[in-house]
Amino acid sequence: MNSLLLALILVASTTEQGPRTLQVPQEIAPPNVVPEGTVIPVSLMNQISSEHAEEGDGVYAQTIFPVTAGNEIVIPVGTYVQGRIVNATRPGRVSGKAEMTINFHTLILDNGVTLPIFGTLGGVGGVVERAGEAGVRGDSTRGQDVTVVGTRSITGAGIGAIAGRSARGVLTGAGVGAAAGVTEVLLTRGEDLVLSRGTVIEIVLDSPLER
Repeated sequence: MNSLLLALILVASTTEQGPRTLQVPQEIAPPNVVPEGTVIPVSLMNQISSEHAEEGDGVYAQTIFPVTAGNEIVIPVGTYVQGRIVNATRPGRVSGKAEMTINFHTLILDNGVTLPIFGTLGGVGGVVERAGEAGVRGDSTRGQDVTVVGTRSITGAGIGAIAGRSARGVLTGAGVGAAAGVTEVLLTRGEDLVLSRGTVIEIVLDSPLER
């Protein structure tokens, strides 16, 4: 009787536990992640200018320095980068500077894989002033405008002195020359912003990039 009871207990215990299996986790390599804040320097492949640029125009560049993660190169030199013009503003005739906003949105790897990127602009070669997180602004022509007006005033004064041979003639000539200079400034736009082919632009990642 005792032997039968012991056998029933062993059978019940085995049934409750069920079969045991050994699970060995497979080794998975960690993803190559380029962290937020990484700077990706690129070189423009096409020239862009505020004179002709329109919203939606393509901007094309290539990386000029390898980007590494986990002691491996994840973005090699020569990787294509694609972007677009978000906004382009020409300089005004009286005041204002040319501006362009550029958004780089896609990396194209050498194996054809495309990766979305989200970033802002860092340094831009040859550009004096930045405009927001993704914009660049050209130089002002205010100094040139003053020079034009001043030159026209001096020229007019000289002509007035010859014609009138008096102080009144000098002042009249200067006034006419200044007016001509102002008119010239009002009819002439400032300098457009031009980013030539080969201009170096730094893209700063706003979010991690996983290859």
